[in-house]
Amino acid sequence: MVYGEPNSVPVNLNPPPKRIPTDVMKDRVDPHRTPTGPGGPQFTPPAPRSGALPFAEIVDQVNKFFMESGVLVRVNDAGREHGQIRAFSFARGDYDVTKTVPTVVMRNEDFGRIVRLMKMGRDVELEFDISNTTHPDGRTQYNTIAEIPGTDKRDEVIYVGGHLDSWHAATGATDNATGCAVMMEAARILKALGIQPRRTVRVILWSGEEQGLLGSQAYVAKHYGTAENPTPAWHKFGGYFNHDTGTGRIRGMTVFGPPETASILREIVGPYSFMGVEGVIATRSRNIGGSDHTSFNNAGLPGIGTQLDPIEYGTHTWHTNLDTFERIIPEDLRQGAMVIAYAVYKLSMRDELLPRFPAGQMPEAPRRGE
Repeated sequence: MVYGEPNSVPVNLNPPPKRIPTDVMKDRVDPHRTPTGPGGPQFTPPAPRSGALPFAEIVDQVNKFFMESGVLVRVNDAGREHGQIRAFSFARGDYDVTKTVPTVVMRNEDFGRIVRLMKMGRDVELEFDISNTTHPDGRTQYNTIAEIPGTDKRDEVIYVGGHLDSWHAATGATDNATGCAVMMEAARILKALGIQPRRTVRVILWSGEEQGLLGSQAYVAKHYGTAENPTPAWHKFGGYFNHDTGTGRIRGMTVFGPPETASILREIVGPYSFMGVEGVIATRSRNIGGSDHTSFNNAGLPGIGTQLDPIEYGTHTWHTNLDTFERIIPEDLRQGAMVIAYAVYKLSMRDELLPRFPAGQMPEAPRRGE
């Protein structure tokens, strides 16, 4: 039940849980449940309202109106409780300053006060000092790569990764410094134990994830191609583990591939059930979105997404001004590093690579724009 006034964010008397109940997580990774779509369990957006303008066109028209009206600054309501401000880009047209006005996001409590004053007939004057820099020719960004060389199967590679870039409202602690830290620590564990993996273990910290998985898409395209047009390395890919939804414990995984791919991973992570890992489920979806493992899925390769306890990710830290070191749970990250290190070790030592869809059974890649 919620209470609130117009132009305010209602007080939430029933906040969502920060841990996933065991029975709920078991159901999510149950390989025998009925999938909700051809790509496996996934959200199906509602059909657009008849005659409604696409959201992108609405954004373009609003920006055009502001420009033609001589608006100096656009002020958006953050629309979140307790002073949270969530950072996104509100520009279109490749951040073209000739097509949009400078935009600030104001915390809901301040925005609401201004609205109330204006409704009472009071004039409100706002003063801003905004300094923006554009780079018309662009700037090169880099993925950060390190590896533990393999032995007899060193040309086959197991990947782990997170993304280095973050939005500017805070320091990006849970999105995605936590993911980078978990994967770096997993590699450190393997090195500290003196592990000599048969396959090469490669850590990649991606750039440009927040702008559309740019770093991982470019890497996959360059080194692996696609299932329809593979490079030689495509056939030697061993799997990619991704960590990118906050500070919670790893509770399950999703892998692109036939059911037996999930079965192998389910058996591998089974010993960590005492730490809350409930299993692995397969997906057939080659859609790009969410995080960097889907760049590999899109190419027909076994990308492995980790499913974490939500903690405060969606409610407090994702892209907000609260996403700082204080919001992480070190014990959860240690659990994640141990799970990943063990899973990577087991995959690196197997005689065979993870199974793929046979050529005639590979799900169709989505057409661009879908």
